[in-house]
Amino acid sequence: MIKSSSNLNVDSSIITLSEIVDKGYKYRIPLYQRLYVWGDDQVQMLLEDIERACIEKQAYYYIGGVMTTPSDSHLFDLIDGQQRFTTLWLICNELKGELLQFTHIQGDNNEKVPRLLFAIRDFANSYFTDPEKYSSLTKEEKAELSKIDQAQRTIKHFFEGKDGNIQSFRDFVYNKVKFIHTRMPFGIDENRLFEVLNNRGMQLQHHEILKARFLELLTDEERYKYGILWEACSNMDSYIEKNIKELTGLTWNLLMLSDTDSDIDREVNLPDNILDKISNTIRRKEISLLKILNEGVCDDNKPAKDEYEYDSGKVRSIISFPMFLIHTLRVYLSDLNINEENVPEVNEKKLLEIFKKHFFDTDYKKDSAKSFIELLWKLRVKFDKFVVKWVDVGNNEEHHLIKKLYLNKKILQRRLPESNCGFALLQSMLYHSQQIVTLYWLTPFLKKMLVCNDTNELYLFLRQLDNQMFSGANDASLSLRSWYLSINKQLPFESGTSILSQPKGTRFWSYWFYKLEFILWFYRNDFQNEKNDEFKEWDNYRMTKKNSVEHISPQTPKEYDTNKLWCDDEGINGDIKKERLDSYGNLVLLSVGLNSEYSNKTFSEKKTTFSEKKRLDSLKSDLIFKYEHWNWQNCKEHQDRMIQLFNKYLSEQL
Repeated sequence: MIKSSSNLNVDSSIITLSEIVDKGYKYRIPLYQRLYVWGDDQVQMLLEDIERACIEKQAYYYIGGVMTTPSDSHLFDLIDGQQRFTTLWLICNELKGELLQFTHIQGDNNEKVPRLLFAIRDFANSYFTDPEKYSSLTKEEKAELSKIDQAQRTIKHFFEGKDGNIQSFRDFVYNKVKFIHTRMPFGIDENRLFEVLNNRGMQLQHHEILKARFLELLTDEERYKYGILWEACSNMDSYIEKNIKELTGLTWNLLMLSDTDSDIDREVNLPDNILDKISNTIRRKEISLLKILNEGVCDDNKPAKDEYEYDSGKVRSIISFPMFLIHTLRVYLSDLNINEENVPEVNEKKLLEIFKKHFFDTDYKKDSAKSFIELLWKLRVKFDKFVVKWVDVGNNEEHHLIKKLYLNKKILQRRLPESNCGFALLQSMLYHSQQIVTLYWLTPFLKKMLVCNDTNELYLFLRQLDNQMFSGANDASLSLRSWYLSINKQLPFESGTSILSQPKGTRFWSYWFYKLEFILWFYRNDFQNEKNDEFKEWDNYRMTKKNSVEHISPQTPKEYDTNKLWCDDEGINGDIKKERLDSYGNLVLLSVGLNSEYSNKTFSEKKTTFSEKKRLDSLKSDLIFKYEHWNWQNCKEHQDRMIQLFNKYLSEQL
């Protein structure tokens, strides 16, 4: 470990971007640091978090901390926190305006150079100076910068259609986004410091503090049992049965399997009497300890051999444990007839504050600590049974899937579904189309699981929930909409599909594209009946991350393009041309990478690119590219049919 001494002066201060500009600080990422690795979800969550803080007019937004070592009086090497800092730089570079004062400084020859530099990696510095130079980089250089390039595209498309709010966002980022700037002393061994930082223990997290507060309300014997339940629930990136087994040391036979007929292949679940199972482990430990004291160490104290092998595969949760705790609290409060103004928001950064206000500062906290943890356990078991996870399917790919737990001879396993499942596909649609830092649809969905154990019934409920929460013209906040559905209060429904007839262009909410993909898949048999096997590939369609609205007929068509939404001799004005281009029929939602690949290509060129792709990533695109030509008649026909499908689906599911 790095030893401290009287000469080891560490200076920490809270700083904003405007203060960095005033102080003239510059930053450099050392060679031993890995390059940028954040994915779309992490970038999206940061953007959504800052946007929410801005909209709520919070006094500040705390982004975390960075640790630096000085190279000279104004240049600092980034030792820790470079992922957040780089993302912040990319956000500012996209927003421009006064934020360019942070992203760039005056160079020696009066040219603008990035405030954030990379040691040795000149190609990275070249990219930060001008991102358009990405296409001229070597294959190896592109690979190193691919995550940064992807993050920049994600940020760009996050702000599309938000022109009216950009200035307030700029002001907030420049003056109210804060982080702790820790400066280590000059001359410290940076490589050693970096090594220590990457091997240091994790800091106590807020949910661990919350656990301690809950267990304080229980007796000593209760603390052990309920502490086990809490710990088992807290590891969201592993299945609950694996967590509880590892914490208790129970074999599968003792934990959950009452029928030991190994020839039966069936779906199984954790037992309802889990607290009794945990209590038995306490008694066994007490007996073993007494036996050791009386007779010495004996072989009886060895763990029992497990007759069953277990296989779950690699998975990760769609939400964090703090988010799950808040959703659980909302479910818990939904039976207590609280006022609407006391409904907690989903904001994991305020976890302790939310529980203090809505649980610990209330009259029922002492008698309800056990019931809350029991509810947490029940919901976590249901969550693993009925909610999608990111499942590793090999080849560096993850899919949204629900893996049920099966006993197959001597193997207990979480099994991949044999075919595409609408229940999982709908959840994937909701995940991708909503704020991933809140996912408000989970509160009423979890509440329903408490009284329902049937997948088909839950699937129908989720379709209705989705329609009421997101497809209607409703002015209530998402927090309240989900709350109303949690307390069985029907939302007044007026279809919001009229917006699909308006020329919104890139200002269309991405939900309307994600939702259509699900509706097309839902009615896929209708299309298959029309043209036999031409739509068979739709059976295996899955949702993927898309955040870029693309015009099929480009906004600036090339002179030789014969697939335009107007004829040159038609004599229509520019406003009508713009309305046709920005119509829902002429738009699809694509991944950032595919949007870049389409660029300003003609319909024919895009059709060829689409047909050459190995994966069907857009059903709406598939319908459009089945047209031989693209004109206003075909575009309008496509749009009208999509709106008809929307209305048919909504009328059948409500």
